[in-house]
Amino acid sequence: MCLELTGCSSGASDTPPLAQVEGVVTLDGTPLTSGSVQFIPDTSRGTSGRMSIGSIDKEGEFELTTIEPGDGAQIGHHLVTIERYEVIEFDPDNPKEQFPKLLIPKRYIDTKTSKLTAEVTASGENKFKFELISK
Repeated sequence: MCLELTGCSSGASDTPPLAQVEGVVTLDGTPLTSGSVQFIPDTSRGTSGRMSIGSIDKEGEFELTTIEPGDGAQIGHHLVTIERYEVIEFDPDNPKEQFPKLLIPKRYIDTKTSKLTAEVTASGENKFKFELISK
């Protein structure tokens, strides 16, 4: 009886198959030095589930996480968004609400306008290069 119970509880049943994903982001040929990349499952192409996110480092490189650091993204088709905002230091002497300035074209932060997509596969390299353009 105990063996049957432990066999049934082998982990979260809502965890989709994942594959490691990494890549680089540039703006007008120059690597972004901060920001984030999001892979959102493209339901119109049969992929549903959790989104994945990765921070962009000083070399413009990123690695995606869905559940645990570096575990990648769900296998399938994704819509991609990229964000990069200026860092605003909090000034306790002037505690007004501040809104960070977007440092890339606004179209890249929305799945409807970014025109960025990716297909994550179970086999092969899942390395992506996103070349953003200012104009």
